[in-house]
Amino acid sequence: MLLGVDFYLQASGLLAFAEGILAPEPEVRRLADATAVLLDNVEPTGQPLYYMYRGVSHRDRAPLFDQQGIRFDLTVLVPGKIGREFVKTVGHFHALKPDAKDETFPEYYEVLSGEALYLLQKNSRSGDVEEIIAVEAKKGDKVYVPPNYGHVTVNPGEDFLVMANLVAADFPSLYEPFRNKRGAAYYCIEDENGRTEFIRNPNYHNSVGLKLVPAPNLSQPTEVVKNKTLYQAFLDHPEAFKFLRA
Repeated sequence: MLLGVDFYLQASGLLAFAEGILAPEPEVRRLADATAVLLDNVEPTGQPLYYMYRGVSHRDRAPLFDQQGIRFDLTVLVPGKIGREFVKTVGHFHALKPDAKDETFPEYYEVLSGEALYLLQKNSRSGDVEEIIAVEAKKGDKVYVPPNYGHVTVNPGEDFLVMANLVAADFPSLYEPFRNKRGAAYYCIEDENGRTEFIRNPNYHNSVGLKLVPAPNLSQPTEVVKNKTLYQAFLDHPEAFKFLRA
């Protein structure tokens, strides 16, 4: 699934798809949907922040995704800021796997265009943060969100951020842990000198240092993604991604 071949980024941030591509209408997250997780109090307008296309594939490949219980999504984050923060997703945690007492579903991301900061956060049972990692990712980088981590995606760049993800096809996302704390444990802002800065969220009772990691330094959960996009790697080796659902 290639940007510029199978789908195209329009000036609005919406995607246009080539013939033969199965793609739903996007779900739109607007500023009004994000006010509960923002650093600053802003007017809850209908301004779009990001577009989510769930269940994208070549039409003739859709049965393979259905058979494996895996979904391929595309998301576009607009550039800019909300108050002092860079545009971000509202963030969520994942539900527990079936028959698992303490392991949630993971997720797998790839940056297709632009740059991203993935905030990966692990919480305690009480809802306070135990660990938080900021992963710096650029075009071609892949970022695995392990079980038991919530995540927020930030667009710190001046261009649209286009990213893909593979995830188990049907489970609920849990938004309350971030909403209850007004966001992740750190906010990502632009300081007065135009540099990226992280500010601790005071709604968490404990203080945990932020780990900043370049995406190429991360280990990958499967070797089949080497020199391939997530989409192509799945088509070539669908069973290699069973860890997303099992």
